[in-house]
Amino acid sequence: MDKVLTFLAVLTSLLVLCQWYVFSSLRTYLFRRYSPVTRKVAYPALAIIALANFLFVKLSFGTDIFNPGSFAQQVASVVFFTYLGCVLTLTLYFLLLGLASSTLDLKNLLLRLIDGRKSRREPPAVQCEAPGCLSTPDVSKTCDRPNCSVDVATDRTNSEVEAQTPADAAPELSRRSFLQWGAATGLTTAVVLAGHGISEAYANPVIEEFDLFNPALDGLDRTVTIIQVTDFHFGLFCESPELERLVERLNDIDGDAVVITGDIFHSGLSPIEKAAPVLKRLKARRLGNFAVLGNHDFYAGLERSIDCIERSGLRLLRNEWLTFEAGSTRVHLGGIDDPMSNWVWGAEFPRFNEFAARSPRTRGLRVLLSHRPAILPFAGRAGVDLVLSGHIHGGQIILPVPGEPTGLSIARIASPYTHGWYRDGAGSMYLNRGVGLTFVPWRVNCPPEISVFHLKPSRELSQAVTGTVIRESGGKVVS
Repeated sequence: MDKVLTFLAVLTSLLVLCQWYVFSSLRTYLFRRYSPVTRKVAYPALAIIALANFLFVKLSFGTDIFNPGSFAQQVASVVFFTYLGCVLTLTLYFLLLGLASSTLDLKNLLLRLIDGRKSRREPPAVQCEAPGCLSTPDVSKTCDRPNCSVDVATDRTNSEVEAQTPADAAPELSRRSFLQWGAATGLTTAVVLAGHGISEAYANPVIEEFDLFNPALDGLDRTVTIIQVTDFHFGLFCESPELERLVERLNDIDGDAVVITGDIFHSGLSPIEKAAPVLKRLKARRLGNFAVLGNHDFYAGLERSIDCIERSGLRLLRNEWLTFEAGSTRVHLGGIDDPMSNWVWGAEFPRFNEFAARSPRTRGLRVLLSHRPAILPFAGRAGVDLVLSGHIHGGQIILPVPGEPTGLSIARIASPYTHGWYRDGAGSMYLNRGVGLTFVPWRVNCPPEISVFHLKPSRELSQAVTGTVIRESGGKVVS
């Protein structure tokens, strides 16, 4: 608990400082208020920002004003966290803008130094008051008439004034204009990005379909279809109306099983009891509807989460395996709890060896449900054929990159796994982008997703035709 409180305190302090940095940058760049802010103004302003953040957090998670799970509470959370997303975006942008400004300052300084060196090298003019006095640019020559003198100091001063004044004035004006237009562009871009991100985040989930062929499936008498969905985060940006639409969407898809790979709920403040009657509307499947626990399900309260999942009619798999007969072969379905520790990377799975030892030894395809994708190397060594995972949300923002068909997710900063297909040794993994949101209610080039896997025997591989086909042979994914 102490670590959590410390983390929240540090995070809150950083967010408040980022907001102050953005406000002061807009004041300086956009409104050209270059005079520094006094401490008398800065300290009360920081206190007001911190207090406003606290009040909006209370509104976002439900209070006596906005009941938890109400539309008003959802709007408050979307508005507040969108604001924080814009603040973080502008913080990064203004840091880059400041770097560009410093580069311009350095360029202007170098130009002034170069102009100064040139002016010192130029010979002074010769001024003669007497008739017949010859002017020459060569300072080594002197006048041969009375009252003829070389005014070196005056000439140098005039030369520098004439050469430097225009050069100093033009860059300063262009620099300030550059900063003003840059600040306006950044602010406009952040607002447009937020609007697009909210629109894409609340769009209908995209259905990604894959045909999987594996020798372990030889003997199937029919195709087995598994529907995966993950990361609802019910109670933050996902409330009952969004969950109802998702359930309807899932019910429209034909399949033998629905699997939910964690983070059904968001936090201890989430009204998760409202999710049970909605999830109970999931139609029954031939094999069943299953779920595993994600890290946020633990944050929401383990007993509360388990009770809600069981009341919803889902079969919760906690470090256990189930086996289904499928013709003359089998499909082994396992589910493992999130390890909880190290929530960013989560590279340690202290119970995995015990879990793997209970894996069925009979022939068949082994499918593992794990909220955290970092389990892939462990699963591959343990003989798991397919891992279905979530947790990363695809980063929620994916940048288009030439030569990268799936783009570059911002989650790549923290995780080697972001979205799509991965392979490690004999094991393959599909990392679903999820349908919910966390921290910011945005998705950019990363639409919510429902993935559908059609398990087929390898003998049908030669019959595969067009479409998105993942051909799995001997545990290796071949596109």
